[in-house]
Formats: sequence, structure tokens, C-alpha cells
Amino acid sequence: MPVGDRTPPEARDAPADPDERHRIDPADYYFRTNPLFETGAEPYAWLNGTVCVGSGYLVEGGIAYKVCRVL
Repeated sequence: MPVGDRTPPEARDAPADPDERHRIDPADYYFRTNPLFETGAEPYAWLNGTVCVGSGYLVEGGIAYKVCRVL
């Protein structure tokens, strides 16, 4: 199933409304991420080899992510 098909048609237009999108239940849409970290800053160099997965959800004013490191 293509990713676009995982969000019901009735929920596809709602994210375009900035005043309402944060009210959409995250269970009504599919929002996954696999962040890639790249840094030259020594204190954060450990991130360069880290594998993470996460999910995103709409909040008032933007997007928030819950990201976990894969061990």
C-alpha cells in the first residue's frame, strides 16, 4: 500500500489548515521518520553513527517528533 493511501481521504485536507491541523488525532495519519545526523562538532560526534526511527505529529504552530535510537 503506498504511503499516501494510509491516511484516510477525509483527513488529507485538514493538515493544510494551520488553525486546525494540531487537532487531528495522530492515529488518523501515518507520519514516520528516519533522521540522519551529520555533525563535525566533537561533543555531538556520537550522533554520526546513530540509527534512529521516529514518528511525527502535528502540534500548534508546527510539527513535533518522538525519536528513538535503535540499539
